[in-house]
Amino acid sequence: MDLCGISFLFFFSLFPYQKLEKLALIGIVLAIGLLILVFIPGIGKSVSTYYGRNFHRWIAIGPYQLQPSEVAKVAVLVYLASLFQKLKLEITLDYKKLLIPILLLLTVIVLILVEPAFGTTLEILFVILGFIFLFGFPFRNLLIAGIVSLPLIYILIDRVGYRKKRVEVWLDPYRYRFDEGHQLVTSFRAFLDGGWFGNKLASGYAHRYLTYSHTDFVLATFVEDFGFIGFMTFIFLVLLLLFRSFYLIQKVQDPFGFYLGAGILIVLGTQFIINMFVVTGIFPITGISLPFVSYGGSSILIVLISLGILVNITRKENLGL
Repeated sequence: MDLCGISFLFFFSLFPYQKLEKLALIGIVLAIGLLILVFIPGIGKSVSTYYGRNFHRWIAIGPYQLQPSEVAKVAVLVYLASLFQKLKLEITLDYKKLLIPILLLLTVIVLILVEPAFGTTLEILFVILGFIFLFGFPFRNLLIAGIVSLPLIYILIDRVGYRKKRVEVWLDPYRYRFDEGHQLVTSFRAFLDGGWFGNKLASGYAHRYLTYSHTDFVLATFVEDFGFIGFMTFIFLVLLLLFRSFYLIQKVQDPFGFYLGAGILIVLGTQFIINMFVVTGIFPITGISLPFVSYGGSSILIVLISLGILVNITRKENLGL
């Protein structure tokens, strides 16, 4: 899958990104279709967790598995970029024209929420808010809307057992250190054992006992191996990638390219931040992988495709230089 992802990276770095705009509507409808397939027996694959909940997140394609929610992220990005660049050209905003886009986006969000994949839902919501902000909507109004939506977020957490349990574990992981809290407590130990310069590669406690040490919690084993210095170096490289890319995106002359590139950066930035916050205990466990590092077929495939599109957008001929 990684070789496939690298192939897609090179393909999308050369493929004219402007043509994606024509596929925006088809893409999001296709994504909705894939999200529905995860609930169909024989096609969708469910996984039981120790929270007593079945997760419907994958569809089987021969010997491979595809996570439609990851595909949906790219589809939403392209659709939003196409939508907002059209809205930018209008002198007066006709809210009636937003009805179908809102229904399509809500359908994607609800289907992902039902899987459930709360972390991916958060990513998409942050992307939508980011696009609205880039469009020129006042930040103060966005903040007010966020505060008003807090009761809804509380209901989504309180009324769903496994989410409520995750918050309880997050608030006091050592109380649940022998079951649900073991993952977080082991992550804390990995950061402690890593010290300043880390340990011998793949020899620490976390490598043996931390669940999902190669996916959602790969950062913990990374710090155990390379220490605090390695952790800070990694953060520096991430920030360099994001800020340098955004610097170039601001110079893109094409509105569709600007919105699409900015959306990709919002997704990557959100993934980096939430994953680091989860592993360090700042945020409850959500199941968001670490871009470029976590193992996972669909996740790394979509990240590499996104990177290819980003490279394409920031080519010199697309910049106002």
